[in-house]
Amino acid sequence: MRDVARHAGVSPTAVSFAYNAPHQLSHATREHILDTAESLGYQPHPVARTLATGRTNAIGLLVPTSLNWMLHDPLFTHFLGEVGAACDREEKRIVLASMHESWRHDSRQGGEAVAPITWLASIAADGFLMFSINRAHPLAEAVQRSLRPIVLLDSADDLQAPTFNIDDRGGAYAAAQHLLAKGHRQFAIATMTPRRDGVVIPSIERRVQAFSQAVEEAGLPPTAVQIVHARGVPAAGLESFWNIWQLRRRPTAVFCVSDVRALGILSGARREGISVPDDLAVVGFGDLPDSSVSSPPLTTVHRDMDCQPQLAIRTLFQLINEQISEADIESPHISGTRLVVRESS
Repeated sequence: MRDVARHAGVSPTAVSFAYNAPHQLSHATREHILDTAESLGYQPHPVARTLATGRTNAIGLLVPTSLNWMLHDPLFTHFLGEVGAACDREEKRIVLASMHESWRHDSRQGGEAVAPITWLASIAADGFLMFSINRAHPLAEAVQRSLRPIVLLDSADDLQAPTFNIDDRGGAYAAAQHLLAKGHRQFAIATMTPRRDGVVIPSIERRVQAFSQAVEEAGLPPTAVQIVHARGVPAAGLESFWNIWQLRRRPTAVFCVSDVRALGILSGARREGISVPDDLAVVGFGDLPDSSVSSPPLTTVHRDMDCQPQLAIRTLFQLINEQISEADIESPHISGTRLVVRESS
């Protein structure tokens, strides 16, 4: 910085202003400094710049399970695209990290257990978007204690942080009512395999509970709903189909907690010559683009895949820039859902 200042005939403070507070300089002075710096090959050191400004110019995007799992999920990759576009506009970087037991230990280095708040503090970001946190999650306390802004998506609605959810309960309840009206009385719910650490994904839990509640309120016994688990995204639907078709009490309709599972079940049914919806009605959740062109087209619960992440990232930027406070935010913010009936049911 001193070299640039000497060659440009300005003070080191002016060089700092050229990068960090350009409004303090005239346009001509700033351009002269930047041109001089470029000719000398000068680049601001990112760590030093962070120490000086107190900002990392990055946001943390924290996901509930392994990155491999999440990056195979088309809904998450869509969200990542929306967040990435917003960060491009704001000239921010994204730090992508998995909350999948990352704080527990580092056995490969023989390290001791790391507390969740310590793990979160180790991530160099000005604020965080966190997916699928509930009160029982090991990071829940870290959310409450963090000194940096945190915005939650698809999470519990009783945490002390701005939360952006969708109407999971309403969507699943509408799906059950639709299938009941079609005369179905034996159901399966295709959902995720429970995690070994007992952590549940709140949005999935809400969908399972609401569907089961609707069936119970129709006067059917608890045995009318069978829960079928499968792990992983790419093969989750196919695995779910095999698990359903091997049940002794075979259902006539299946509600899937995601379109990925539903589309896999449609694929499995085609392989086995099972007619959908005559032999098995299928309803998904999410309304991915592939759902309207599947064979047959998938009945599903529609969610606006753009609105929720856009609201969340805009709110996070406003909190980071101290344009608003958490007290100004209505939370949880619930985006609506609606059932889209197609040929699979």
